[in-house]
Amino acid sequence: MMTPEEYVESLRDGREVYVDGRKVKDVTQDPNFEVPIAYAAKDYNYEDQPELRTYTTETGDIGNRLFQIPSTKEELETRIKLMQHVSIISGTISGLFALLNVRDMLATVKPEYAQNVQNLYNHCREKDLKIAEVITDAKGDRGRHPLQQDDPDLYLHVVERREDGIVVRGAKLHITGASLVHELVVLPTKAMGEGEEDYSVAFSVPVNTPGVKIINRDYAEPGRSTFDFPISGTRSMPEGFIIFDDVFVPWDRVFLCGEYQYAGPVAHALGLWERVGGLIAMVEQSRLMVGIAQLLADYNGISRASHVVDKITELIFYAEMLRMSLEQSIHDYKTTESGMVYPNDLNVNVGKYYGASNYHSMVRHLHDLCGGQVITQPVEADYRNPELTPYFKKYLHTREDVDVEDRMKLYNLLRDLTADTYGGWELVTTLQAGGGLTAQKIVSYRGYDLEGARNLAKLRAGIPH
Repeated sequence: MMTPEEYVESLRDGREVYVDGRKVKDVTQDPNFEVPIAYAAKDYNYEDQPELRTYTTETGDIGNRLFQIPSTKEELETRIKLMQHVSIISGTISGLFALLNVRDMLATVKPEYAQNVQNLYNHCREKDLKIAEVITDAKGDRGRHPLQQDDPDLYLHVVERREDGIVVRGAKLHITGASLVHELVVLPTKAMGEGEEDYSVAFSVPVNTPGVKIINRDYAEPGRSTFDFPISGTRSMPEGFIIFDDVFVPWDRVFLCGEYQYAGPVAHALGLWERVGGLIAMVEQSRLMVGIAQLLADYNGISRASHVVDKITELIFYAEMLRMSLEQSIHDYKTTESGMVYPNDLNVNVGKYYGASNYHSMVRHLHDLCGGQVITQPVEADYRNPELTPYFKKYLHTREDVDVEDRMKLYNLLRDLTADTYGGWELVTTLQAGGGLTAQKIVSYRGYDLEGARNLAKLRAGIPH
């Protein structure tokens, strides 16, 4: 397994990365990547909760538990718990697990595809690598199919088939942490139809593969005060706009190429694991929101007001519904033919939809409780100014048992979480990560036992069935 230092060194591999309009010579030395790399590197500290972060492999070695393929409900529960303690860059291993989910299906299409998936898994586990899930195409005019676009490259596609591999061209957008991983697992963005064989492609390439260019955008500029920005000052992660400029992919790294009937199932597999990660994050976030709301009420002396109790109770309902959805998805787990245990997709999609569709309302409750101070409070530099500190101590005072600095930290946490650049990122990604609300509706409709519901209605109505 890698150490944090080895992880940082592994990023010095000639990858082509851009930020703020300039090409980055070395991501490990660039200030824009200082916080993201430090955040990601913590996941390689196996001395922190070793019983959770590591496991014994089938060969008797100690490995990174991120790579453990659950075969029991207990192992799935441990995996879910682990995902609550790692960075978002470790969460993107879902791209690899999506392939593991459909490995049995791919074996029926072409045995080599399934073997390539296994080889990638073995390679990533043995080297302790980070993986990015690369799925969303540029898409162009959303009302037209890939072949109908003004530019054929608006969906990533195969431009050449050679004896030793394929050449692909296109772009993938919104790829979290792409510049800080080792492997890009590229999957179709959606189901494809006949004639769209070139767009029905899945593969993996190292980040430093010639022709791969990553343009980065982050929600946090370098050097943020962790007092003013307790979240984005310590946990920022760039989003990658990835260009595949005639990238060569060897056949032993291809998982699908031309079999359009399977593009949809492969894309759906990623949706499941990405939504699992989203739901896990929502469960933790919702609990944090309840805590912030109660602390606001305590610090401001309004904890007994009926409207305040009502808002906090709604936040509790929200948190508990998400927690129960996640727990139920584990309880109702499913198993692939090869024995991999995974969460129930209907429970996951229902929970993710509920969490995303109600998030804005929960944020509204917090903003209603906190008042304008959440966006008007002066910054740490003012508070630390000896000439001004006494005024903060005087005018931000509420009660003797409430420290003014603690109260300021709470407001900074809420602002960073919901009312600043990170908050804007959170509002959008909560809605869009793993596909928008419509995607969860479609999957839930298709996955529900409609036939059983029909038969129940017929039984109650006395209709023969």
